[in-house]
Amino acid sequence: MTPDEIGRILAEAAHRALPEGGGDDRAAARAEAAILKDLHSVTPLAPSWLYILILVLLFAAAAVDSASVLGMAGLFALSPPQRALIFGALFGTASLAAVACSRQMRPASGRNLSPLAWLLATSLLALVFALLFGGYDLLHFVHDGIPCLVAGLSVAVPTGFAIGLLLRRGFVLDWSAAGLAAGVLGGLAGLAMLEMHCPNLKAIHVIVWHVAVLMVTCALGFLVGRVSI
Repeated sequence: MTPDEIGRILAEAAHRALPEGGGDDRAAARAEAAILKDLHSVTPLAPSWLYILILVLLFAAAAVDSASVLGMAGLFALSPPQRALIFGALFGTASLAAVACSRQMRPASGRNLSPLAWLLATSLLALVFALLFGGYDLLHFVHDGIPCLVAGLSVAVPTGFAIGLLLRRGFVLDWSAAGLAAGVLGGLAGLAMLEMHCPNLKAIHVIVWHVAVLMVTCALGFLVGRVSI
């Protein structure tokens, strides 16, 4: 329910209860009764930190479980320093995305972090991949890339959908921003799965096709949120 819809309901209730020529105390009492009779107490939201924890665990579970099913060849192909940098960046940006999602559940909970989470996730991860990997030739570029994109989206899209269902437990006023935040977190789950699964360490492959999973789910989340308004 949007603020405009709440205002329209209140205006209609006042119009039904108040006479055309003005009102008195009894008219005011009738207006108050008309508004309050449909109000019911609701279960308060759990603390923000609990939702953030749930969202981070959902990100981790989706990535690890799906990579376990598909195989961990990518994880074994990485050196220990590469693992630390890549998964440290993934966990950090996922935590920021989880905070952004949690804030969308509570009106006036603070600055909208959805655009920041998207910008930081895409730019930071692309930079990390460019620093860690080499290889920019286009041999088998599309042939090797499409399966990774499909596999990443098969994890990212359901994860983003599950995050969206969780966000509905709150009072989201801006579903475009909420959809973007959910898309960031879902896309990061798909990207993390690929880093554990895919042994192709060519920079051009990882920067384009792996990061594309994040970009596509961000766009999908934003568009779905826009349509749902």
